[in-house]
Parts: sequence; C-alpha cells; structure tokens
Amino acid sequence: MFASLTVPFTGGAAEWTAEPSIKLRREYNDNLRLSIFPQKSVNGSIITPALDLGVAGPVWKIGFGVEATQRRYSGQEGLDRDDNLLRLSSLYKTERSTWQLSASHTNDSVITSEIADSDTGTVQTARDRKTDTISPSWLWMYSERTQLQLAYQQTDVAYGENTLSVGLYDYRYRTFSATLSNQLSERNQVFITGGYSEYHVPFSDFDSETRNFQAGVTTSFTESTKGTLQAGQRQTRSVTKANSIGCESYYSNPDHSVTCVNPFIVTQDIHNESTGLVFTGSLETKTESADWNFSLSRSLVPSGSGGQVEQDQFRLGFNKRLSPRMGVNINGSALKSRTEEGNISSSDRTFYDFGPGAYWQWTREWSVGANYRYAHVKREFESEAADSHSVNLALTYHPLKMAISR
Repeated sequence: MFASLTVPFTGGAAEWTAEPSIKLRREYNDNLRLSIFPQKSVNGSIITPALDLGVAGPVWKIGFGVEATQRRYSGQEGLDRDDNLLRLSSLYKTERSTWQLSASHTNDSVITSEIADSDTGTVQTARDRKTDTISPSWLWMYSERTQLQLAYQQTDVAYGENTLSVGLYDYRYRTFSATLSNQLSERNQVFITGGYSEYHVPFSDFDSETRNFQAGVTTSFTESTKGTLQAGQRQTRSVTKANSIGCESYYSNPDHSVTCVNPFIVTQDIHNESTGLVFTGSLETKTESADWNFSLSRSLVPSGSGGQVEQDQFRLGFNKRLSPRMGVNINGSALKSRTEEGNISSSDRTFYDFGPGAYWQWTREWSVGANYRYAHVKREFESEAADSHSVNLALTYHPLKMAISR
C-alpha cells in the first residue's frame, strides 16, 4: 500500500503545482557558539533558495521540496557552511482510511540550527549533522466520531568526522505509536496513546527501549481558542555493553572541545530501568488581528550525547497584525535537559531564548523582516553561563504558487 503513495494514480483530473522562493538575510551575533570563553562578534550573509513541487488528484497527493542554505561569516573562522533539506510527502484516501508517507534528508549544523532541539547548547563548535527520517502512518475512521491512527518513524542522525572530541555520537531512533480518539461533542475530543521506542548508539553499543501510555483531551473553548492536555507514564530500560567507555565528569576547553575526566572501561553489561511522567499541554488563540500560542511538555528525547535526555520544554509565540501588510511578533522557548541514561557525555543544561520581531509584506511577492534574539545556556559541567545577542534582517521573494490542471 505504501508503495502506491509515491506513484500518481490515473483517472481524474490532477493539479500540478510549483512554489519557488528565496530568502536573503544579514545576521549579527556576538556569541554564535554560545561559549563561556571570550568570543569575537560575527557578521553573516545567508541565502536560502527553496522550491516546493506537488501533484494532487481527487483522493491523493504527492509533494516534494528542496531547500539549500549558504552561510558565510566574517569575524571568526570555521563557521561557513552549506546546508540542504530534501523532503517528500504523500497521501492517499479511501472511504474510511488515510495513508500517509513522509521522508526527509537534512544536512545542517548543531551550532547554526535555528530551532531549539535536543542538541541545542550541547557543543560549541560547528559540527555537521546529517538527519534522515521516514514516517509512514495509517488513519482509520471506525465511525464518524471514533478513529484509530498507527504511526511509525525512524530517524538516523550522523555527526560526521571528528565529532567524538566534542561529545557527539551517531544514533538511530525508532518509534511506534497507536492513538484511539473519540469526538465526544462538537468542542471536545478525548484520546489515548500507547507508544514504544528504541534508541541505539553504535559507538558505545548502547541500547534503550521505552514504553509509554498517555491519555488526553482537546477542547475548543471558543471559536478562536483551543487547548490540548495529555499526560501519562513512561518506562525505560537500557543496557550499557561491556568494554565501552565511560566518564566521571567533563569540562570545556578554550578550543571548544570537551575533556573526559577520569575515563573508565565498563567491564560488564550494566542494566538500568527508570520511570517518569510525560505530558504535553498547549493553548492557542486566533483572531482577526492577533494570534498567540504556548506549550509546555516533558518527554524523553534522543540526543547526540550518547544517551536519551528527559527534556522539559516551553514555547511561546505571539503575532499582532497592525495592518493587512504589517505586523509585530514575540517568540521564545526554554528547555531543561537531564541525562537519564548512557555513559558517554553529560548534556545536562538549561537553555532559553526570546526576542521581538517585525515584518512588512511590501508587495504580494516581496516581504521584509527584522528580529532581535537573546539566548542563554548554562551547562552543568561549566561554572558559568553563556549568553548571546543577535540581530537579523531578511528580504524574502515568494511568488504566487503556479498551478496547472491536466
């Protein structure tokens, strides 16, 4: 069935679309590496062309996207890089079922990644990161109010050469989930989710598996305000294989590498088991003049530190439209990570960032934007915290989507 999702079906009209764009950006940052040691400010020139292609029929659609980013910095060496992103998505519907398949390939850097994730703030050198993800899913409508969704995702992350000295280790992460939901009323939906995941680090031959169960509710308080709350329990079992390397503690060096203090050899398999609370809460409001949203969550997430981390994360976004073409916004995020397993490197840290921005839709195709961002990270193995201030100016050309029906 999933093979058919990548092949257009004959019969019925198909619409072919193309949506190109290009973004030019200038950036100033006084501590791009988020280092506790003195840093020189950098100025960056960033260009990102992108193209989205798609074809859709009455009950199916396929999308393909490509994006490339060239980053060039002055003020420090070792920061220039070329990133790229490829993504594929497909969908096929029957009377009661919806089949979806998505995949992506990403080349980026832990340092220059603009979205806070499990690696944010862990290292202070620009290291390559390659991420491959594939995710099939099936949604079945049992009735008008009840549905079942099965989903699988596999993620492979590789950090390139010479990354062991900074504490980054390749890993594979696989997860499967089953969700049963019921629409109690027009405004209220309840659901239960069961999940299973596997995490593997080839370098240390470390393996971990987690089972979790959650229950939740989604409520539309008004026509413009909706909230979701879900919570449950996880159980994690891991094994550290014999003859792997462990460290008692760590410290950062001025060259941005990480030194292992008192390394030791694991002489026999070590089995660990832990349990913990997992939850997600979110609230969003959309009106004619403003949008805002926030979310708070706790989860066990994979990381490049050689083990999984328990991560508390908060996100906040606010967008105010001053006119049909102008607006201001404020965005922020915070995360606190605690190492739950593994024996490679500690990624315990507290990170947060926030900042205001403004945008102007100059014409239907051209827009300009500016934003300021403050970032802060405190790593457990460092005596001081690191801060950074950055300013970005962006010019975007996004022509109207081109479509042809055949």
